[in-house]
Amino acid sequence: MAEYNVKEGLVNEKSENKDSKTWLYIWLAVSIVLLGGSAFIAHKHQLTGVQARLFYDINNPDLGSTFTTIAKWITEGLGSAYPIAACALIPLVFKKYRLAWRFLITAGGAFVLAYIIKKLINEPRPITMLKGHLHQRVIETGPGFPSGHETAATALALTLWFILPPKWRWVSVLWIVVVAWSRLFLGVHTPVDIIGGFACGLAAVCVIRLLPKSIAKPLRLDEE
Repeated sequence: MAEYNVKEGLVNEKSENKDSKTWLYIWLAVSIVLLGGSAFIAHKHQLTGVQARLFYDINNPDLGSTFTTIAKWITEGLGSAYPIAACALIPLVFKKYRLAWRFLITAGGAFVLAYIIKKLINEPRPITMLKGHLHQRVIETGPGFPSGHETAATALALTLWFILPPKWRWVSVLWIVVVAWSRLFLGVHTPVDIIGGFACGLAAVCVIRLLPKSIAKPLRLDEE
């Protein structure tokens, strides 16, 4: 009976791993479609139509200086180099070296992808496309598409998703959503920029997790 249970457990584990990989391939395909579609829209360098209405719906409300401060804290605290450093250092405290490395490589890979696309698309910031008719609550320069902050937030949040208990995975979703809100509210990104950033982060997470063991193990990207 014990031997049968062990075998059954191995079969179940293999089945779960296969299902997990199937979903990763599906989400990788989704990220490619989202990135391609958003890049196509961004390369026109226009903020009009539905995208403009969505931008104004989030950017227009005057919620006072307190909300502006909160948005600034969110954008830097959850979508910049600070959370990347935190996500790498905290696992080190608990001697989870591979997890720390995974956070760094995933976020770094996503950011490199976003940087290359920024240079290729070279989309202006909303203040240029809307000729100043918006609430720009912080000053940022350089190309807008895709959002680097949303890229980092998505890469970190989805890496965290896989180590959180199921009942706590809403934290990852909330992380991605609040950073997206902060970038639009501050007036430095368009909705398409956010979608592109999400797609870059999602793609990086999927690619890292789909690496074959022959590659993942030497790179220390296999599970601990």
